[in-house]
Amino acid sequence: MSIATTLNGDASAERIVRHFQSAGFPGITEALLVRIRLKKGDKPEVDAAFDLAMEREVAPPVHDYFEIRTYGFFSEIRTLPVAKAAFTVDFGRALRHALPDIYFEDAPVVVDDALATGTKYDAMLKLGNNVGDQAIAILLNDPSSSFFEYLDSNLGYDWQKIVGTLDAAVTSFNPDEELQ
Repeated sequence: MSIATTLNGDASAERIVRHFQSAGFPGITEALLVRIRLKKGDKPEVDAAFDLAMEREVAPPVHDYFEIRTYGFFSEIRTLPVAKAAFTVDFGRALRHALPDIYFEDAPVVVDDALATGTKYDAMLKLGNNVGDQAIAILLNDPSSSFFEYLDSNLGYDWQKIVGTLDAAVTSFNPDEELQ
């Protein structure tokens, strides 16, 4: 079952899911593309705040520093409203702590949440550098295996096969909802 939405990046999200499925990972059934914008601060300030949260074993201050908005969605298991409603739970701590890397580092950046189960996102990818003041992250769900299993089987992989024209498509702004 494919679930259609009307976000600018929907076709890219479906292409990403289909790519991984054709590469032998049929469990990847959902991709959520998000635009990440910095609200305030610079890399040292944001890193310090997120490091302090990690030391204190509390949630990182995502809302203070970042705005996260939907950009594209494709799923074979749930609708976008259901995914949005579950986002605070499905976007796990390991992925939240990696937001500064996703925003500030050059692509590719790959983050795995080894503890993700069920509908929780177990991988977050940044496959292209920021466009303007935005980073685009791809959140993937595969409840049956770790994303690093895919990476191990595809050493030297050309990320351009996945990202395609995502960078160019990102510049078309859509006033979608913030996910945080």
